Amino acid sequence: METESAIELVDDVIYKPGWTFTARDHSKRFEGTIVVHVDYPARNSNRDQAQDGYPEQITTYAEFPLVVKDCTDEDLYAALLEMIMSIEEHEAREFLRVRPTHWAPFHPHRADGMHRWAVRHDKNDLLGDLQFGIA
Repeated sequence: METESAIELVDDVIYKPGWTFTARDHSKRFEGTIVVHVDYPARNSNRDQAQDGYPEQITTYAEFPLVVKDCTDEDLYAALLEMIMSIEEHEAREFLRVRPTHWAPFHPHRADGMHRWAVRHDKNDLLGDLQFGIA
């Protein structure tokens, strides 16, 4: 698939309300590659917000590189769904907390939480958690 075609297909994707998908060409750095940027609504998951049910709404994002050179349309959509599942998993790990301290055992923004999750999933690195940010 041409990168321009992949970018157009990504830009037409719809998921949940407030989620937007944009792609940019990354082939000057890596042949046949795009970067998919996903903005999505979330709640502030900081520990101090847990007691009150996470009242603060925020917008956050994640970015994923994707080699599209040998992709079909179906391959591209499957890769996007994997990205979505990664985002949903990331958010779930932030919000799983334990009373009374509201400790988050698998929090993806804490080195110990990243490590606990990686060990359980036979991952050798923690880089997957580093593609999330706050817009």
